[in-house]
Amino acid sequence: MQLKASEGLRGLIEFLTDIGLRVIPFLAAVAFLVFVWGIAKFIRAAGSEKEIKDSKNLIIWGVIGIFIMVSIWGIIAFLSSEFGFGNQPLIPQIILNLS
Repeated sequence: MQLKASEGLRGLIEFLTDIGLRVIPFLAAVAFLVFVWGIAKFIRAAGSEKEIKDSKNLIIWGVIGIFIMVSIWGIIAFLSSEFGFGNQPLIPQIILNLS
């Protein structure tokens, strides 16, 4: 994941696509954790109206976050395949460099 000055606009777009495909899984995981935390708070609320309202807000924002991440992933995948940028997989992946 390096941007070389000689690659021009194509290199910049491939670089940004690569960053996007690496960040999306992390942000989707955060949105999923917010959703699960909201469900856990909803279960623990036990009739408290304020707690129920707060937990419903967390659930809604978690679902919105997941929707946005999947939408961004889809847009990046579509544009990348449509305009022929990069030969990378279109499924977001967490790449560990252990060396």
